[in-house]
Parts: sequence; C-alpha cells; structure tokens
Amino acid sequence: MTRPKRDAAHRKRGSTGPARSGRRDSRRAHDAQLVLEREFSPRHLLSFSVGTYLACNAIRDAYLVVDGPDCALMRTQFLQGNHDYLAELTSVGGKHKVVNTALEPAGVMHAREDALVDLLARIGATDGVGCTLLTSLPLATVLATDYARLCRRAAGRIGRPVVSIPGRSLSTDWLGGYQESLAALAAQLELPKCRPSRNGVALVGLLHDRNEADCRGNVRELQRLLRGLDLDPVSLWLSGGSCAELQAVARASTIVSLPYGRKAARTLADRLGARLVEAELPFGLPASERFVRQVAEACRRTPQAQRWIDSELAAVVPPLEWVGPFLFQERRFGYIGDPYLRPGFRETIELLGGRLEFSVVTACRHHLAEPSRAAPADSAELLVEPRAAALLRFLDERLAPDRLDCLVTNASCIEAAAGRDFAVVEFGFPAYDAHALYDRPYLGFRGALALVDTIANRLRLHLALRTPVAKRV
Repeated sequence: MTRPKRDAAHRKRGSTGPARSGRRDSRRAHDAQLVLEREFSPRHLLSFSVGTYLACNAIRDAYLVVDGPDCALMRTQFLQGNHDYLAELTSVGGKHKVVNTALEPAGVMHAREDALVDLLARIGATDGVGCTLLTSLPLATVLATDYARLCRRAAGRIGRPVVSIPGRSLSTDWLGGYQESLAALAAQLELPKCRPSRNGVALVGLLHDRNEADCRGNVRELQRLLRGLDLDPVSLWLSGGSCAELQAVARASTIVSLPYGRKAARTLADRLGARLVEAELPFGLPASERFVRQVAEACRRTPQAQRWIDSELAAVVPPLEWVGPFLFQERRFGYIGDPYLRPGFRETIELLGGRLEFSVVTACRHHLAEPSRAAPADSAELLVEPRAAALLRFLDERLAPDRLDCLVTNASCIEAAAGRDFAVVEFGFPAYDAHALYDRPYLGFRGALALVDTIANRLRLHLALRTPVAKRV
C-alpha cells in the first residue's frame, strides 16, 4: 500500500514541478527583458541641439551655425511649422536662421578652421543679423576644436557678436541646450558700459519656446508683475526680442533668475555687480504669489507686494470658485512634461481639490536638482528621464480604465492617450496641436486663470461626451 502512495506523491510532484519551473523561467525572462529595456531602449528625450534651436528662435535677429552633418537642418522641424507656427528658422528664400557645415566623417581629417571663421563672418556680417551662435553635434565635438577662439576671430573681423555654445549632446538634453545657450550669451555677449538704473530689473531664465501668443503673453505678464512693484523690466532673457534688447541687461541693478537660466543669471550678476535674486517660476497662483514676494523683498518693495498680490487675487480667484467643487474636486490627474512646470502644476491641481496621481519628466535627471519651494508634500509617482520601453509600460498601467480623469501632456506622449476614457490637454514643449492665437499666458496670476480655464473646458467637454444628456450635472 505504500508504493502506490509514493507513486501518487511522485506523480503529484512531477505535475507541479514543470509549472513551477515555467513560472521561474517566465520571471527570469521578464527580469531579463527589464534589464534589456533599462540598458538598450532609447531614452525618451529631445536632444541638446533642439534646445539651442529654441534659443535661436527666441532671439529675433540671431542666427545659428551648427558644425555637423545635414541632419542638423532637419531638426528645425521640431519647431518650424509644428510647435511654433511663427518660427523663422528656415526660409523658402534660402536665408535660413539655422545653418550647418555639412560635416561628413571623411571631412574630419581636413583643416577646417579658416573655413569655419569665414562662414561665421559671412553670416554675421549679413544685414539684419544681430548675433551669430555656434554649436556642434557629436561628430564635430569629439574633434576638440577651439570654437571659442574661432568665434573671437570672426567677431573681431565683423565687429558683431559671435557666441560659442559648447556642444554637450552626449551629457544633457534640450533643456540643457537652452540653458547652455543662455549661459554662453551671458558670458560672451559684449555689454554696453552704462550706469545701471536703480529700479532696473532683468529677468533671466524664461523659457520662450515659441513666438506665439502664449509665450508672448508670458513676457507681458511678467513685465506687468514687475511694474506692479514699481520696477522697470529693462531686459528679459529670452523673450523673442533682439540681441540689442538682451544687451540692455547692462541697465539692470537687479537680476531675477528663473530656473531655465540659473547659470546665465549668476554670470550676468557677477559681470554687472548686480543684486541676484533666485526666484521660483511663477507658474500657478501660489508660486506667482511667492515670486512677487521674493522680488519685492530683495528690491525693498514689501509694502507694495501685499497690495499688488491682494489686487491680483481679487481679480482671478472669483472666476475659479465654481470650478473647484464641480470639475476638479477628487479628480485624478497625470502630468507629462518638463521638471520646472511640474511643482506649480501639482500645486494648482491640489488647490482646486484634485489629485496628481503620477508625473513623467521628459528631461534628464540632473534637472531635478532645482529645489522646489512648494510647501505640500509630493506623493505622486514620478518617472524621470524615461527609457522608451519602460515609459510605455508605465503609461499602460497608469492610463488603464477608471484610473485617471485628465492627462496634461506635451506632444511627445499624447499618442499614449488615444482611445482612452479621460480628458487630454496638450501643454508644454513640444505642443504640435495646441497653439495660441491671442494673448494667453500660462505664467503669473493671469496665466494661472488661463491654464485652469483650458483644463476645465476639456474636463467639461469630456464629461459631456461620455454622459447621456439626461444624466449630465
């Protein structure tokens, strides 16, 4: 009687052994796949050079020379005719603002310095060119050419600014490209010798990612906030203005630094001997209030600050009173975009009664070193500098049915929302299908109202389309 029992036990063990082995093999395969994704799946980031194109596009009379292959011209399409309807990086007349040297692998062995200087001088001497920028793609960067020296030679020949932007495509992303462009301008741009204005303020580190009415509205809104403190905004970096408007920073006695240009602001403050105020980005009502207080305290305008804040809140808060309980209360949001907008977005959603469930930062991890002054604790899930395969898996799980009410995302991930049952708002850089045809900022007090208006309308429309008429609230 014992043998059959042993046989039965043996058969039982034999039947479960392969299943367990199969599960172990499946887990090992899954773990191996995760390793492959982590190591080899491409990063979901825009390149360094795209950030330099943004900077060139944000200076009306700047031209950019890219030492690299012809693909440099194709990257203008991130802005031209897509993110920025008013971009002028390329021209049907052939006078492109972005020029490349058409460098090929075979050409790296040839002497090229004189030709580069001639190209920079020829472009810089053209009528209407205020400054010329030079950067490089990795194929050229690894040659360790002294671009700064070549720029000095070209500038000396034409008597106009020629600025070298270090090519750092291998170490940072589009945000780094924009920041390094501002830093290079701050260090190399010749500034006029003039007496600074006692009330003169320069705002350095504004992301002017397109010349449409949202970014132009940001410029006007920030100028308005500074003038409300009896300050004179003498220069904004960057604002879509000319090179001469950048050079007007020499009139500033105070440099107000924003996250997209910390390094540039420190350089300018050192060069000018100006007061440096490292303020946070005025994105959302609480952040805008803190911004005004930070600038006011540094410039001895504290009494004006409270009156100015009170008047601004009195204008923008009443229109929001019905929105919170009816549209935002207990709604679940997701955010995909750059790291400097994320804290203000989270504060705005929580202020209105919503909840940020997750965030994806489509930028390098080192940008998170920028401290957030927002008080509330951050409990939302966060994915930074994502790999493509890991990002798809992350979004598939968090965009599943009944897990989200609204996704605010840039264009890089908007396709992940296709066919999903929640509202979608395209916002940030890049934004290929959302544009601004009238003054519509997203910074400052008025910008906060405009952003909430956009999100509220999308939420309401989504609810209306998915709910029968008789059951609508």
